[in-house]
Amino acid sequence: MGAGDFTAATVRLVFFARDCEQCFRCRRALRWEDRGMGWSAHHRKPRGAGGVFGAAAEGVASPANCLVLCGSGTTGCHGWVEKNRRVAAETGLLISRLGVGDEFEPTRVRVQREDETWWLLTDGGRAVEVEGKTWA
Repeated sequence: MGAGDFTAATVRLVFFARDCEQCFRCRRALRWEDRGMGWSAHHRKPRGAGGVFGAAAEGVASPANCLVLCGSGTTGCHGWVEKNRRVAAETGLLISRLGVGDEFEPTRVRVQREDETWWLLTDGGRAVEVEGKTWA
């Protein structure tokens, strides 16, 4: 496991407890056995090529930075995020790995589901629904 990789415990917590065996974005039901093709763990704040660096490394492997998305990175919601990076960033599905400061911390960046609800993710493995389209 390299720097910034999610631990098995983090993936299980997010998959089973927080996301209830569903894609975070579209809420499609998923099966644990289908990991890799049917669903994958997505880094909201990317690890970067060859691992993470400097301050950007903090929180990269945390539950707040992890989304369970259907697809493999080229298919499903994970593929959608990778193909629509600007919109994904606007909706919190992606966070700039070069950004510095609180506004780029995964626990502080809201994320929107396909049903247009907004959520904050915690390092403890919870998703808390928040209101409104602006963050104060």
